[in-house]
Amino acid sequence: MDARSPRHSREFFEALYDAYHGQAFGLAYRLLGHSTDAEDVVQEAFLSAWRSLPNHDPTHGSTRSWLLTMVRNRAIDLLRARRRHAELALDEEFDAPTLDDVPLMAVRHLDSEDAQQALSRLPAEQRLVLELAFLHGLTHTQIAEQLDLPLGTVKGRLRLALTRVRTVLLDHDSSQLA
Repeated sequence: MDARSPRHSREFFEALYDAYHGQAFGLAYRLLGHSTDAEDVVQEAFLSAWRSLPNHDPTHGSTRSWLLTMVRNRAIDLLRARRRHAELALDEEFDAPTLDDVPLMAVRHLDSEDAQQALSRLPAEQRLVLELAFLHGLTHTQIAEQLDLPLGTVKGRLRLALTRVRTVLLDHDSSQLA
């Protein structure tokens, strides 16, 4: 379609916006639950519609359906991006320990008798997950794949291991102070 056609004119696009903006915003808001995100998604969808309007063939479906499908797809993309971001944040909770973190202290003093004793008290499954995470630098997802375990099981074992190591190391530190 030629860019000078009536379907690609500014007037046509303004009419399209006036006709469908409310429906597009309503759909985006229902999917996202936040007006600012819904406005952003609608703006992106209309911008994309403007760019691809010369290629749109109205015989393959209504302009309304085409436009609302773009809004829906962008809203779903945003929800997926949020979910990935949240999953990464959960993974990084243990994957990037702070300098004050007890497991990191155990790794730094791996040669020490205390750390060896703390690790030796762990059940084999917990010790393996802890070693893969902190000695080999694997993420929770990589550990789950390598051991063929659910991600929740890996996180649970790591949490239990960290708690036990912390208890052993803190007990040892407090006994040395006494």
